[in-house]
Amino acid sequence: MRKRFTMFGIGALVWGVVGATAFGADAPGNLPGPIDNLQDLQDSGKLLFKLADANNDGQLSQREATDAGNLLVGGFFFSADANGDGTLSKDEFRQAQDAFLTQRPLLRLVVDRAKKQGGNEGSSGNNPDIVQGIVTIVDANGDGQVQSSELRQFVQTGVQSFFAAADTNRDGQMSPSEVNAAVVGAARAVGQAIFDGADTDHNGQLSQAEYEKAIVMPANALFKVLDANNDGQISSQEAQAAQRVIASQVQMLKVPEPANSAKNLLQSGAKPEQVAPVPNLNNVAPRANPANPPR
Repeated sequence: MRKRFTMFGIGALVWGVVGATAFGADAPGNLPGPIDNLQDLQDSGKLLFKLADANNDGQLSQREATDAGNLLVGGFFFSADANGDGTLSKDEFRQAQDAFLTQRPLLRLVVDRAKKQGGNEGSSGNNPDIVQGIVTIVDANGDGQVQSSELRQFVQTGVQSFFAAADTNRDGQMSPSEVNAAVVGAARAVGQAIFDGADTDHNGQLSQAEYEKAIVMPANALFKVLDANNDGQISSQEAQAAQRVIASQVQMLKVPEPANSAKNLLQSGAKPEQVAPVPNLNNVAPRANPANPPR
């Protein structure tokens, strides 16, 4: 019982601090905690579920999940395959990773600081350890490159493993309730991993020293991220710069509802063309080739 409460306490603290730091300014008076973050995860799972549920039957089959995974991973593959040869080299993978981090400055800041604190100041800045790890996992034939067939097999294996664990009624389908349950299970797994990492003597309990270390280490890591000039001090300018980066990232996540959305049109009673010009797409639709009429 003590272990369970201790895990919940650590989880609540971690979720609460991270949530309050990232979203506190955006939602005054509402400091997200474990429940709010879990709801956010479940909402994300619901969105992915709807996108993957091709036949809209309220269930997710392995085929639908695999197709969705191939679509997501395949999009990254083809965008990263700069020379279009159907394989991803380590250099192409690093370039794609660098482009991804360039669009996400907060994540790049964290990754760069982590590399420096890990003693990788002499690295090229592309984090080859992460790239090598991913390539090693996906590269089935060991040629140091990732082929589309290997990536497809990786998705297939991942989906099968997920279904084996999450399809609790064993009907070969994933219901929304099972998706939500899987999210809860993932959150619990993360909490267990945090507890196990803090329990350095592996006795199933956290001593005060272990608890303090578990709290202090992330705080120190955050300090090093904020201390941009590495002088052991966080100036007001550095704190403000960090707040601006966080605020910009949060703002990027906000998608305003357009004035001509179905919801707003129903509320206002306006027609779509009264809110925004409706383009004529008749000439855009593909037409039959007169030289090759349909049979």
